[in-house]
Amino acid sequence: MARKSRKNIQTEEFPRIWKTAIYARLSRENDENESIETQIEEVKSYTKASPCLNLIEVYQDNGFSGSNFKRPAFERLMEDLRNQKIDCIVVKDLSRFAREHIDIENYLCNIFPFLGIRFIAIRDNYDNINMKPQEYFIASFKNFANAYFAKETSRKVIDSKRNLMEQGKYIGSRPPFGYMKDPNDKHKLIIEPKTAPIVLEIFQRSASGESHTSICNDLNKREIKTVQGANWTRSRLHNLLTKEAYIGTLVQHTYERALYKEVENRKVPKEEQIRMENAFPAIIEREIWDKVQSAIKSKTPPKYDDKPENIYKSYVFCGHCGYRVSCRLERRRNPNFYVFDCTRCRGKQKVYATDSILNSTVRNELKLSQDVNITRKIITGNFEKIIVFDKNNISFKFFVGMGDAK
Repeated sequence: MARKSRKNIQTEEFPRIWKTAIYARLSRENDENESIETQIEEVKSYTKASPCLNLIEVYQDNGFSGSNFKRPAFERLMEDLRNQKIDCIVVKDLSRFAREHIDIENYLCNIFPFLGIRFIAIRDNYDNINMKPQEYFIASFKNFANAYFAKETSRKVIDSKRNLMEQGKYIGSRPPFGYMKDPNDKHKLIIEPKTAPIVLEIFQRSASGESHTSICNDLNKREIKTVQGANWTRSRLHNLLTKEAYIGTLVQHTYERALYKEVENRKVPKEEQIRMENAFPAIIEREIWDKVQSAIKSKTPPKYDDKPENIYKSYVFCGHCGYRVSCRLERRRNPNFYVFDCTRCRGKQKVYATDSILNSTVRNELKLSQDVNITRKIITGNFEKIIVFDKNNISFKFFVGMGDAK
């Protein structure tokens, strides 16, 4: 009788125990009858019935679209995969993980096999360690179907919202400071008795020539908060003083958010915005409004048509507080250059860098020669984040499977 391999005997008696994570996601457009808790319980039942799956943690993104991977719990899961805390992911179905066909195929066919990650989608009967060719074809077809469903859902959401805006109905989640939603009609704004007088006071003080800094300091001293519950700053005050809602004009469709990957985020030009005058009661008289706008315009610095491209836009983060670092174009020197300065840590940690410093660090990190021009394509193709502690301490967070943050 042929002897059994000692390795095979060990595998049969001691099957591998997988360090398992449950990933659950529910988007804003999902059926209200389904809750993320129900989704998690279904997957938990599956893991409990599988002795080889040792549940380590549950990751959930509630209210996030599946058409992109910019989700906090998902990013945390990927970080734990890189750190080898997790080596198996279980989801209810493939659509919970993602809806974009090309991206999910990249994870299933390239990234997860490279990292040695087991992936299970319960309702799709998908398990990448037991896949047969015909099963892979079915899973691939479902990925196409999920991508199509996401695209159609996004289109319906956009069309529905635009229809409401064209009817002059308010569709925002948070009314401007000084207004509230009508209890009888959530698409209608009415004056909020407690905060409307503060709006009037702000406009009157600005019209009389008082500086934004002085008004902000007084409001904060009186512990008057913004609509988000934050302290007043010059930028927040500027936004309030330029909002046409206070003269009764409803302006919507000012920004297009990407509900689907093929649609880019963009600021909508003024001529394409949806405007409705006298949509609700005004707090400010036209005379005061015009006076304030003239004063703001006279103090606004001129715009430059020759503004250089900021190739690091949205990619630079503070290594101390974790927030995205603000950026400004420095024009006092020649040539122009961008400055990245964390406003939260300013004066404390001295988080500061320029685009030339970042260019030099990127060249060293990617081992590029000095004659290679650093472009936006190089940044987006290699890095998920650029983390600045100070100008001499800059690290990088790579995409999954491309490297680890230093």
